[in-house]
Amino acid sequence: MQYKIEKNDISTLIDILASVYDLFGPVKTDGLTKLARIKSASNLDLESFNTDESAKDIFFPQYETIFNFKDGEIKNEFDKNRPIAIFGIRPCDAKSFLILNKAFNNGGVNDSYWNQRYTDAMIFAIGCNRPSQTCFCNWVNQGPFNKEGTDIFLIDLGDDFMVESCSSKGDDFLKNVSKITLQNPNPGDLDKVNQIKREAEILMSEKLDLAPLKSILDTQLLDSPLWNEISAKCLSCACCTYLCPTCHCFDIQDEKKPGTNQGSRVRMWDSCMFSLFTQEASGHNPRPTIASRMRQRIMHKFNYFVENFGEIACVGCGRCVRTCPVNLDIRGIIKRIKNEG
Repeated sequence: MQYKIEKNDISTLIDILASVYDLFGPVKTDGLTKLARIKSASNLDLESFNTDESAKDIFFPQYETIFNFKDGEIKNEFDKNRPIAIFGIRPCDAKSFLILNKAFNNGGVNDSYWNQRYTDAMIFAIGCNRPSQTCFCNWVNQGPFNKEGTDIFLIDLGDDFMVESCSSKGDDFLKNVSKITLQNPNPGDLDKVNQIKREAEILMSEKLDLAPLKSILDTQLLDSPLWNEISAKCLSCACCTYLCPTCHCFDIQDEKKPGTNQGSRVRMWDSCMFSLFTQEASGHNPRPTIASRMRQRIMHKFNYFVENFGEIACVGCGRCVRTCPVNLDIRGIIKRIKNEG
């Protein structure tokens, strides 16, 4: 069911959410837009195209303590007082949660730390009226108004928002919200939504069919000189994987306080682009070159993940395109691979 709410009601909506949830939303700080905890709508930034960092850190923190230990006793430190809600993320990030959820709940092995944050979360996504030139969500079977992974979906109409429930959690929320007037949209509102969608689609780059990509990677490119060519200027800085909303490699370490019998076991992000990522205890590294690590990154997203979970591990957000210090463009890499086939 679709409704319309006035933009003036957003402050009330944020107040309602903040009273129940640990609430996150896009906030502009030092020229960057990031997802941060918010208590009110006063510093909420819904005008920026997308957050500079992805939303995965909310459910999969860059650094987290799994447990503390002292004198042989272990204490689990996970503590979540309230469920989490995110307001104002874009469709690509909402979809990324579904992809990560598959990775963290795989073959009967469930990641409790992810699940305790994500399972009961509320996701409020907003459509992209003006996609960026670096966006390519239409390449990966999505689009600027894709609703997958969303509980409540909003479309900016100018003075109002079109609001649509996309899940049972969303249905329950809209049924029980009492301080906001939910208006039934008129035909003019629906025409405006369709016009906004058409204009957004025009701004997207031409769609590329990625269906053949997996079979090409399966059979033709394992030892191809292509990997040396496309990785020649890569710095292995891992900026692409850290900002990627679907990359989920991590390391686990025990950190002991010197001179004591206490410390912590921590989990932190890692990256397949780092030279030490696959180095074995013997000192041997099966991926010693940047080219071999670039191949692994591409193979994982467009081949291995497809084989294991039935979909590409990329949402086309374009963050890796926008932020690569040497202007490596994953879209160009994909096109090169398709040409090889």
